[in-house]
Amino acid sequence: MNNQVISKVLIIGAGHNDIGREGQHDAAVTQIGSAIRKLGIAVILVDNNPFSVAAENNFADKVYIEPLTVGSLTKIIQTEQPDGLIPSLGGIQGVNLIQGLIRNNVLKNNQLRLLQWSPEMIDMVVNPALMSNRLKDLTQPVIASQVVASQAEADQVIRTVGFPVIVKSVAPRIEASRQLCEDEEDFQQALAKGFKLSATKQCIVEQSIVGYKEIEFVGVRDHKGTALLVAGMENFDPVGIHSADSIVFAPTQTITDQEYQQFRSATLKIMQALHIVGSCHVQFALDPTTQQYYVIKVTPYFDRAMALAARATGYPLATIVANLMANLSLAEIKLPAAYRKQTALIEPVLDHIVCRIPIWPFNVLKKVSHQLDTVMESTGSVIGIGRSTEEALLKGLRATDESRYHVIANQPQRYSEGELIQRLIHPQAGRMLVLLEALNRGYQIDELAELTKIDAFYFYKLSHIIAIEKALRTHPFDVHALGRAKYFGFTDEDAAAAWQVTPAEVAHFAIENEIQATFKEVEPTAGEFTEQTNTYYSTYEFDNESSQLAGNRAVVIGTGANRIGTNHANDYLVSQLLFYLKKADYQTILINANPNSVAMTPQLAHKRYIEPKQVSDILNVLAIEKPAVIFTTYHDYRLGQQLTKLGYQVVQINNSLPREQIKTNDSPAVEVITDGSDVAIFGISEIIAGNNLRSGVRGSVEVFPIQDKAENQAIKALSTEIKQRVLAFGVPGLYTIRLTIVDAALHLATIEPMSLATMALISKASGSSVTRLLLHVKLGEALDKVMYDYPDLAKLATIFVQANTFPYNQLQIYDEAETTGEPGHATGTVIAHGKTLKEALEALNAGNESTDF
Repeated sequence: MNNQVISKVLIIGAGHNDIGREGQHDAAVTQIGSAIRKLGIAVILVDNNPFSVAAENNFADKVYIEPLTVGSLTKIIQTEQPDGLIPSLGGIQGVNLIQGLIRNNVLKNNQLRLLQWSPEMIDMVVNPALMSNRLKDLTQPVIASQVVASQAEADQVIRTVGFPVIVKSVAPRIEASRQLCEDEEDFQQALAKGFKLSATKQCIVEQSIVGYKEIEFVGVRDHKGTALLVAGMENFDPVGIHSADSIVFAPTQTITDQEYQQFRSATLKIMQALHIVGSCHVQFALDPTTQQYYVIKVTPYFDRAMALAARATGYPLATIVANLMANLSLAEIKLPAAYRKQTALIEPVLDHIVCRIPIWPFNVLKKVSHQLDTVMESTGSVIGIGRSTEEALLKGLRATDESRYHVIANQPQRYSEGELIQRLIHPQAGRMLVLLEALNRGYQIDELAELTKIDAFYFYKLSHIIAIEKALRTHPFDVHALGRAKYFGFTDEDAAAAWQVTPAEVAHFAIENEIQATFKEVEPTAGEFTEQTNTYYSTYEFDNESSQLAGNRAVVIGTGANRIGTNHANDYLVSQLLFYLKKADYQTILINANPNSVAMTPQLAHKRYIEPKQVSDILNVLAIEKPAVIFTTYHDYRLGQQLTKLGYQVVQINNSLPREQIKTNDSPAVEVITDGSDVAIFGISEIIAGNNLRSGVRGSVEVFPIQDKAENQAIKALSTEIKQRVLAFGVPGLYTIRLTIVDAALHLATIEPMSLATMALISKASGSSVTRLLLHVKLGEALDKVMYDYPDLAKLATIFVQANTFPYNQLQIYDEAETTGEPGHATGTVIAHGKTLKEALEALNAGNESTDF
């Protein structure tokens, strides 16, 4: 295999975002697609996610917006005749699709080579029992497990190993299909769900190791067998809580060097034996009393751990993996000039600590159990970076945007002693406040470590945070107390609350006493060599490694963690803003703390600051960069107002206009853009109630452009009134004019900012980025100067439709009052097209049987 042999590769996207599928897959596709193209290899991408950044902006040579099904992929392969298929970028869904292609002889019949893995690896990823047997052959310790196809077979396993056990699906359609069973009732429910989610109608029943320490390692290997470790990470929570729902630290915090080397050796040995080319994520369970360990999962496809490893180390993992796919060795890879020549061959070393904290959907979906277990419930995560465990933890908590974490230790909880003990033994989301409350009430560290199975090390760190906060509260305007607090992660807002003054007074006092933030680079050699990753974090030390960018600077404040409702859409908007600001000759600077964000892709921003979206943190960045303009996006309206009051030029793209819900099943709408003095109509969309099209469907379907000639004529007659209504606002931007039918005639009903979903839909339908148009009118350009490439929709022969997907089944919510299908409950969106509405809707349905549309 070499560059001459591989001239075109196929990448299968991850499809709609969901729990377990944030932006990490799209971020990997964006970076790897770009890097492969630079090697002279054409990239064909297939995806049906309207918010895919990789599907726009020339990150692929050709993009197919098609259902992710074996049938659809087969037609594309027959048409395009790619040389190679990349298996590691579409998550578990992509692996399942590739297995279907292999079984249907599609790869064989089209001489399509599977890159990175052997076909046997596909089967092992889909069926953990096969992986377990292979690991046994390598003398790697694995948990006792058995594949079962019936309740009777499962009962036989229980008679052998006893409770508790873990039940997992074979070939699952989602990544959250694991359940801990303490008794027979749990067991029967888990099996019923597991059989339903399994493509083969089988489950794996394995012994439980709940309470063990969970360790995660990420390595990389080339086709010659050269391999190295990228990062070692440690879960704050023990085994029994899904790793995505646990706080995670990088590097490892509590294991010995002997244990670390043991896990490193095991990771590299596994990659070598499985002939993996690229990156691999291996999860281990460690018995803290005996030091016995088990390999609990091997993941050779891009996932959240690989995204975290890349963000934590500054190691250009995606670029290196792209080169490995093209059959280059680690020694042959040529990285950008900003990196030292040998970087690809050097194992990263960290002089900082990274803390990843999960975000849950419970503020929106009220009836989800808050109990943390082996089933993943978090919708996203954020990271904090600091020079100490305390600083990284507090910055991570602050990045969750939960204001209750200000003066974190000074938050009395009203639990009875019995309730507190139950919450310690049976952990729930947001458990940090419970742990701090227990320490405040005088619980001993050894006692808490025994109750929670959390290493005592972390309770010493939490105790230190409490001591720092107490000293801050009892010593107002004390230089030593403030300096110490700032060094370990407290903010102006924290000190202001402790001293009962304003944050501005604290900031002024800090500046007077030379207590100021400095910035350190996130790079893979701990300062040994000169690397320019242009990624920074703040701390309170003497040397500052970040300097102001030259030129016309624009700061974009990123979306933060993926949440229910906003999901990947806001990250798509931020990524597009960065891309087109760069095209407009701005020096782009991103502030974000989401490790899975596509916007963190190095090609999109000139510079990145991994910081919380708190005012004092942002002001530290602005003091360095002094930007000409700052962009805030949806849900950051209040933050934008605060920055405007402080004298900064802020462009807000937000939902600040009032909204009124139209209570009709079919609701046409006119989509418009204005520069404040002129208005252009993009076209007409329509909302169709989903249950009008298929029984049991939640939510609705958006159609663009509508094909009803009578409605088009009626709207044309309203165009003057529409333009007057929009111009009355006098604010440049994108708007949706809702229409309603009164006495058989169309009338204007409401005006609202265009939704992100509609922006993505029109962009994909028209082939012209709506975000680019929005950016330029927000920057003050005239409409006739920005609409030059927008097509005539009358000549558009294709109808596009899109619908939300919902997490109700994954979160086990079956209450009809909760499962409303409202857009605010969505985790993802699917898009499809056809020559007729019927054809488009059939494509929308295809391949999405596991969703609510």
